Amino acid sequence: MSSLTLLKNAYVYAPKDLGIKDILFGGSQILALEDKIDLSFQGLKVIDLAGSVVLPGLIDGHVHVIGGGGEDGLSSKVPPIKEVNITNAGVTTLVGVLGTDGYTRTVEELVSKTKAINEYGLSAYCLTGSYQVPTVTLTGDVGKDIIFINEVLGVKIAISDHRCSLPTVAELTRLATICRMAGLIGKKCGILHLHVGRAQSGIEDLFKIVKDTPLPITTFYPTHMSGHLEQSKEWLKLGGHIDLTCHTDTVEAVNALMGINDTELTLSTDSNGSFPKWNDKNEIIGMGAGSISTLYKTLKELIDQGFPPSFVYSLATSNPAKALKLTSKGQLKPGFDADLVVLKEGQIDKVFAKGVLLKDRDYVKKGMYDDIV
Repeated sequence: MSSLTLLKNAYVYAPKDLGIKDILFGGSQILALEDKIDLSFQGLKVIDLAGSVVLPGLIDGHVHVIGGGGEDGLSSKVPPIKEVNITNAGVTTLVGVLGTDGYTRTVEELVSKTKAINEYGLSAYCLTGSYQVPTVTLTGDVGKDIIFINEVLGVKIAISDHRCSLPTVAELTRLATICRMAGLIGKKCGILHLHVGRAQSGIEDLFKIVKDTPLPITTFYPTHMSGHLEQSKEWLKLGGHIDLTCHTDTVEAVNALMGINDTELTLSTDSNGSFPKWNDKNEIIGMGAGSISTLYKTLKELIDQGFPPSFVYSLATSNPAKALKLTSKGQLKPGFDADLVVLKEGQIDKVFAKGVLLKDRDYVKKGMYDDIV
């Protein structure tokens, strides 16, 4: 029998508020979640979590795992993410993406890094494509990437941005139909994930596609939508997904969108992507980078501002799992993966990924070369 772990007396957000519960998991799955579980035998690991909060491992749907950027020359490319930083952030599942640079960064590198994160012990997926259309791929065919590469869930491109290819409605429609069909065949979400720039047009082309074609609105997953709140409201009303990037305007954006269609609203970090600062001529005047730590920091800020905890935690657990069709992720319930975050006094204290303890207070599992480079 594989080792079993019993968490006792934890206050559980599943993300629904369940109150104080005991959680039993073994192997990689949650086996039981009850008011009280009384077990005692050799090999059972019991952890008393009285005074602590347990929630599902966080899901970050937009991470530049091999680094993003490059808009200010090759020296401005952001470094790849380290697994230790993912774990310390309480993220147990992520989706890797390419960004502006689909020339010196490749889908091959992206898939390779995604596999490495899985080997470390976390759950990682990725999207083929980058800002450009036609999209960069590994197999030479978007649909084949989705169907035949286990880690690839869909495609990422950019719209309404001076750095993108400015795809036409026809090009977007054709790409979305490929995602849709490949998702059905590959039994995946087949999502078309769209970086939405600050151009006033926003997602107006997506509204046209949804109005004029039979494509389901859930085929599309626009992100960076804090700058397009009115469009976000209408998109949510139609049943579409909206993703907000964790930044200084996130609390205001969540407040504006809460209550419209809460299960379709998600947060992600754009971690290890570049945050260029542009003047009114679209010239770079500064450069920053996203951090995966902002996901939990944003959740905590929302709770500190008085938003309901169950709603807040769903933004980075059950909601992205639903959008990405990750059917064993995002909730604490029997049969789901044992991905758990333990909070103590509002800070991340422990992280379990597929039943394995990767972080325990100051201890965190390191990557192979963390002590060398």
